[in-house]
Amino acid sequence: MDIYDLILPPLYLIIVLFIAHKFTLNRIRKEKVYHYFMRGLMLKIFGAISLGLVYFYYYKGGDTMNYFWTASAFVDVLMERPNDFFYVYFGEPANSEIYLMNPSNYECIYWMRDKYAFFVAKLFVPIVLITFKSYMASAILVAAICYLGVWRAFMVFVNEFPTLQKQFAWSVLYVPSVIFWGSGIMKDSITFSATCFYVHGFYWFFTQKKRKPIYVASLVVGAFLLLSIKPYILFALLPGSALWFVALRVAKIKNAFIKIIFTPALVTIGVAFGIFILQQLDDSLGKYSLSTVINTASIAQQDMKQDYYGGNAFNIGDYKPTVGGMLGVAHKAIFATLFRPTFLDVKNFVMGVCAIENTFVLMFCLYLLIKLKIYRFFGLITAHPLLMFSFVFSLFFAFALGVSISNFGALVRLKIPCIPFFLSSLVIMNEIMKQSSIKTFREKTAHITDLRAKKLVES
Repeated sequence: MDIYDLILPPLYLIIVLFIAHKFTLNRIRKEKVYHYFMRGLMLKIFGAISLGLVYFYYYKGGDTMNYFWTASAFVDVLMERPNDFFYVYFGEPANSEIYLMNPSNYECIYWMRDKYAFFVAKLFVPIVLITFKSYMASAILVAAICYLGVWRAFMVFVNEFPTLQKQFAWSVLYVPSVIFWGSGIMKDSITFSATCFYVHGFYWFFTQKKRKPIYVASLVVGAFLLLSIKPYILFALLPGSALWFVALRVAKIKNAFIKIIFTPALVTIGVAFGIFILQQLDDSLGKYSLSTVINTASIAQQDMKQDYYGGNAFNIGDYKPTVGGMLGVAHKAIFATLFRPTFLDVKNFVMGVCAIENTFVLMFCLYLLIKLKIYRFFGLITAHPLLMFSFVFSLFFAFALGVSISNFGALVRLKIPCIPFFLSSLVIMNEIMKQSSIKTFREKTAHITDLRAKKLVES
């Protein structure tokens, strides 16, 4: 941190908040939900700044600084050797580190041999450039840009359940761990926002049939960023997306007998389509391809248990690198992702804070399990297509992460894309439980959604 981090951040903060205020001013008059926009944005910026301070003064280094240094090295090369910059930025030469070494400052450049992390560092270059290499100013802009995706996912839930605005604000915009780990100059900020953009585009283009370029762009950009950074998140999204698409088609079938016959076929087609897409992408996904992902997960899970990770590890048990072996520990993997670290796992202050949040999520889930009974709890998943998507995505993501991670330090960061969707699923289930029946809930939801859609069209 230097003098620029004292001068520029307040200036950029004022600019961001001014633009956000102008954006929401007219919309609040038509949609009261925009009252949450500024609150969520300020929390997002607070999280980005807090993340930087914790890494500066508590961890004394880490990923966020490495990303920033790499992006700063790109900026230095752009200023001094533009030809080398464009050669490295738009290509992948084997000796990138030679081109990125600043002649006057030979700091170590990170991420050269990890194409996913290197891609993320390149995404931060334009932001670092326009903030004159100020870390805090860059963090503020990253938080503001990533927040746009989060807000769009929030609006998807609100559009389907307008009466649950406050609850969704807490489950999507105000989750402490998501605010902290998913706001700053980190890979996780980009992937969480990309996940939200994907959901936003999928919702409007496929479920609402709004064939506008902006929704196509949202879907494509989200999917592209996930493929370029963390393909396994897209893997987890596809099954839920397929079921979401199928559920909407099944809901239109009036004849109960035909619905029973066609539902398994449509589900099978949807899942098969998802697998087909993954197979077509197999060669371009590297270690995340279907042919190697199981083996990679097993190796990574064992590696995370090693002593050089500081002993902050958990054990879901050893398993063979096969589908059957992974399914055998699925329940432990899902529980670890969604609810750990618990208070029994706490070894430092950061883990303690995470344990408080995880305990709340666990208690909320147990409350619904007890009130609804286990069989009805899982039966309610089909009550609404968005609920089905959110819950299925959360489970697939939790399973994929839990079988490949055994270190709490990595877990608390990597799990943030699924937490808002899992919490939102619980919020929707809780609302259903308050209704007299699923049928009543569906009728009420459909009526409110139709009125909201009509209002949006008229406006």
